[in-house]
Amino acid sequence: MDVNPDSPWNPRVRADISPSDFEKLVFEWLRRSAERQRQTTTAEHLGVAHGAGGDYRIDVLVMFSALGGASFVVLIECKHQARPVEREDVMVLESKLRDVKAQKAILFSTSGFQSGALEFAAAKHIATVAVVEGEWLYETRAAGGRQARPPPWADVDARVGIRMTKTPTGLTYQTIELSRVDAIVEWLAEGGSEDDCV
Repeated sequence: MDVNPDSPWNPRVRADISPSDFEKLVFEWLRRSAERQRQTTTAEHLGVAHGAGGDYRIDVLVMFSALGGASFVVLIECKHQARPVEREDVMVLESKLRDVKAQKAILFSTSGFQSGALEFAAAKHIATVAVVEGEWLYETRAAGGRQARPPPWADVDARVGIRMTKTPTGLTYQTIELSRVDAIVEWLAEGGSEDDCV
């Protein structure tokens, strides 16, 4: 794994994916998560969420329906940028979440997260997912110190997600692949603290 020396939980090089393909991949993970829980999902790319502070353009606005008609709203922001996501980016998303009275928010990034962003997101129950090249998860050794590619039988997705959660003792990681969306399913089922209810 070729890690960023300043933030070793992030890859050194961001995922090579177009903004459009990035958002399609995120939507597919969410669709499969809803399907696994037998939920109906409606999603709007560049949806508009209305709040007391005005209207907000959200990268992906998702409504899940479950339990005989109960529904909840998830705000999804996809950061396709060269630098890791900063705390201020998470603060903006958290402000939108409260203003529009959404129940959950997820921040996806192609270049990872700064430690302050992870700490604030964990405190506010906002999921943080780094989208990385699938090969990044497969550690190999090769003669001469060169980077080896995973063998064909490894069946590694081209891009995968890593849900990163700051804990009192460090970071926890959960992998998200097209065939394995457990990290999103579990996060959707989690409740926040009473202080953070909207």
